[in-house]
Amino acid sequence: DAGQSQLGPRQCGSCGMLFAPGIPEDRIQHLRHHQQLRDALRLPGWKDERVVAEFWDGKIVLVLPEDPKHVRRKAEQLLELVDSQLGLQAPHSQWDSRNSRQNSQNSRRNSRIYLFVDPGKSVLGVLVAEAITQ
Repeated sequence: DAGQSQLGPRQCGSCGMLFAPGIPEDRIQHLRHHQQLRDALRLPGWKDERVVAEFWDGKIVLVLPEDPKHVRRKAEQLLELVDSQLGLQAPHSQWDSRNSRQNSQNSRRNSRIYLFVDPGKSVLGVLVAEAITQ
């Protein structure tokens, strides 16, 4: 390789993006993508956040349908990010009133979103819990 350790594509171990470190445009694109992902996973905290458990390495925050709009919006953004990372085609709004009326009203009323947040205020885990009737 003639001392060119940055030749060929690499996958970032943190954000998962495949890029060629030896190409300046690729490096810049990776840095932008990496920063957008870090910003999306950042949770600075809310005035009345509902902490359901605390651990030495983080805390679990609960988001409910009746929480303020900015709290629900952040939870939705996190769900969209998770859905896209999992390859889901049609991310849905957990509390969107445009969904089918009967099913969404029941599921919205009973759904909960749990976020695991580390001490650095990054979301490391997302769990959606919904009541099942059958």
